[in-house]
Amino acid sequence: MHHFHSLILASFVLLASCGGQGDGHDHSHTRHGHDHATPTAPAAPEGTFPAALFAGDPTGEPVGVGAMKPAAKQGDRVIVVGRIGGSKEPFLADRAMVTIVDPSVKLCGEDEPGDDHCSTPWDFCCEPRENLRKMSIAVVANAAGGAPIPHTLLGQGGLKPGARVIVEGTVATVGPDGAAMIAADRILAR
Repeated sequence: MHHFHSLILASFVLLASCGGQGDGHDHSHTRHGHDHATPTAPAAPEGTFPAALFAGDPTGEPVGVGAMKPAAKQGDRVIVVGRIGGSKEPFLADRAMVTIVDPSVKLCGEDEPGDDHCSTPWDFCCEPRENLRKMSIAVVANAAGGAPIPHTLLGQGGLKPGARVIVEGTVATVGPDGAAMIAADRILAR
């Protein structure tokens, strides 16, 4: 039961950090040629992640996070598409957990070539906070048997901030405020 509660807490921490003014994001609107440097993580030891987690094709057609969430119930099998982001650091450092955002939500500056006011466009700081919460979901990967994986997903299977991903798994939690989490069987960078 402690494992379940820690997953819920981690899910809410990830989702609470999504977008909005006064949220710790750099909202300066200068054009200083940011390089949008993608964070990196140390390589995971061999066997840390299940072999099938980053392999294969989805078993069905994915739907956007925003379309899936309103009807999601704990235990539902889902296949969703989204982009990694929602905060400056969408990956947990010590847990195989990440936040994804519906692909209809644009990265900051995505529609305006040359607009370089945001050094971390994957935080979607240009998106209203309430919409970002509705359009995002936490994703967790567990080891065989459901044990937590104490390593970041960053860099695994091509995963990086802003990357488009397809996630196949089971809805693990749905909170009263709409926060939800998927226990992933497969996370595919596309």
